Amino acid sequence: MPAIGLESLAAVLCLLAIQALGVLSALAARRSEDVAGRTAFQWLFIACLGLVGLSTAVLVSAASGWWLASGTTLSVMVLTITYD
Repeated sequence: MPAIGLESLAAVLCLLAIQALGVLSALAARRSEDVAGRTAFQWLFIACLGLVGLSTAVLVSAASGWWLASGTTLSVMVLTITYD
């Protein structure tokens, strides 16, 4: 898969897992407004936000086309958590 910038299937699956975890953490943090463990979900979201941001920066610097998907996930996470 060198044409897309990621050499192995494991790297692609890792990227997809990071993106899925990011979106799920945003949804969990959004839905946990009335839950007692709200702070844990918010910290999970912050950690995943940093992880998705880091993966976006790495993919941009690697000049692969996958940065767009990661950047989109980052944007969706921010919009999900701030939408009223």
